[in-house]
Amino acid sequence: MMKLIKKLSLLISLLCVSVFSHAGNVLLVWPILQVIEADQQGSALWLENRGTTEVHLQARILRWQQRNSQDHYADQSDIVASPPFVAIPPKQKQLIRLIRTSPAPAAGENAYRIILDQLPESNGESAKDSAGLHLQMRYVLPLFTYAQGIWTKPRADKPRASATATVPSLTWQVTTRQGQRFLTLRNNGIVHARLTQVFFASRPVLDHAAVVVNKGLLGYVLAGQSMTFPLSSVSAAVDGLHLYAKLDDNGPIVAISE
Repeated sequence: MMKLIKKLSLLISLLCVSVFSHAGNVLLVWPILQVIEADQQGSALWLENRGTTEVHLQARILRWQQRNSQDHYADQSDIVASPPFVAIPPKQKQLIRLIRTSPAPAAGENAYRIILDQLPESNGESAKDSAGLHLQMRYVLPLFTYAQGIWTKPRADKPRASATATVPSLTWQVTTRQGQRFLTLRNNGIVHARLTQVFFASRPVLDHAAVVVNKGLLGYVLAGQSMTFPLSSVSAAVDGLHLYAKLDDNGPIVAISE
């Protein structure tokens, strides 16, 4: 097993289509929130090269865990990417299938990260055979697989009431260490929490009176785990306020219990 990789960091767009730009290349990736439910064998990841030169990518899928408020990644064989190497000509699209090779989780969800590494311009064979690859850019996307009866995202082929979706169960606390304040979020649920528009306020309205933690993506808290996020100096004003966030980009602002 490869050495655990800590803190693979790349900001993930809040949109269903994400646009990455590097060295004259523009790569569209969609959908960026990947899930495989118990009755599905896989999922589809589309890549489009909007740039002017051919883009070479290697696709890998790593197990994703959180321990001690840190992200950890490791090799796995539950999900495979097919094909694992792609060369996308300018103005062309490429489909990568994410295929489940093991049974669905017995309960809850399993979490993974899709790693797309941009490779130097070369033919596919030399990219595969190269012992030391010079990586130009890395794209990191989430992937979750679910047990029977668990779902978090709508499906066009399977209409169902939004009230039956599985949701995380979050609590929070603010602590101070060596003069720095931190927000710790605990997920006691069986599915992950994806936190955006996180703020403290007296009511669930993100306005000038709110103390904003992050207007965009704050981060993920996996099922049964805790994550700690540093707060800015303005966090001294949060005492007596409630914590609010969005758990779905298109969903409502919800209160998180203290």
